[in-house]
Amino acid sequence: MNNTEYYDRLGVDKNASQDDIKKAYRKLSKKYHPDLNQEPGAEEKYKEVQEAFETLGDPQKRAQYDQFGPAGANGGFGGQGFGGYQQGGFGDFSDLGDIFSQMFGGGFDPNRPRKGQDLQYRMRLSFEEAITGKEEIIKFNRGDGPHEIKVTVPAGVETGQQMRLAGQGEEGVNGGPRGDLFVVFQVAPSKDGFERDGADVFLEQKISFTSAALGDEIQVKTVQGDVKLKIPAGTQTGKQFRLRGKGAPRLRGTGNGDQYVTIFVEVPTSMTKDQKKALEAFQEAMTGKKKKSFFDKLEELTE
Repeated sequence: MNNTEYYDRLGVDKNASQDDIKKAYRKLSKKYHPDLNQEPGAEEKYKEVQEAFETLGDPQKRAQYDQFGPAGANGGFGGQGFGGYQQGGFGDFSDLGDIFSQMFGGGFDPNRPRKGQDLQYRMRLSFEEAITGKEEIIKFNRGDGPHEIKVTVPAGVETGQQMRLAGQGEEGVNGGPRGDLFVVFQVAPSKDGFERDGADVFLEQKISFTSAALGDEIQVKTVQGDVKLKIPAGTQTGKQFRLRGKGAPRLRGTGNGDQYVTIFVEVPTSMTKDQKKALEAFQEAMTGKKKKSFFDKLEELTE
């Protein structure tokens, strides 16, 4: 694998912005998600997209990938993230001291206690579980047989973010401490049409032509529950409304993000006779021009 393959998987240029990468990921993850796409090969495509975004979605890991390729992104160049969470790689640098000791004449003590190897566990979450958080008992092998531990997933996690559980990795060498377990989160697309960018949530909402023209009060879904939204008269397609505090919890701060609702006005494709007459009357009132009947047009031709 070269250092452009992840970009190719997401269908973006190597110079793409982080916003472009997020947009491409959201589009492709929804397209190939196994719950939404049952075609052969869709699940494999979904995994490839997830893998690419876990690296390119993090600016630090992306920079390492651009410079060193996959080895740089996954070989431990990453830094510590928020609290007990980490956005970088898993590398264990406990043996670097041994290497430098040998290089500069310090000698190597094979009996020195050394930290055990770090482990990784991928946890799949639904869109809703990532918003609300959850508790789950996970099982994994760590050298001494099958192991179980309860994981508390905080509200507001996103795909690619990692949770560090100290001392849950492989056993140390010569009495050294155990390594750590890194739980990597993978969040499924929303089945309700929500899109997410950090703590902010986006939703497209269809409304009728009459609601847009005359104004209305509609019910809108949010990740915090249904709310009422007032639609002013004359609302056009593309109009965006902001619902403060109705987004996802802020993982690194307090409170919630916002939800943005983008309006799409539905034009009726079929109408009853009465509905058509009502719209014609509306058009006449707006333009001052009455729609000509068949007899009006015939009279004009005979004049």
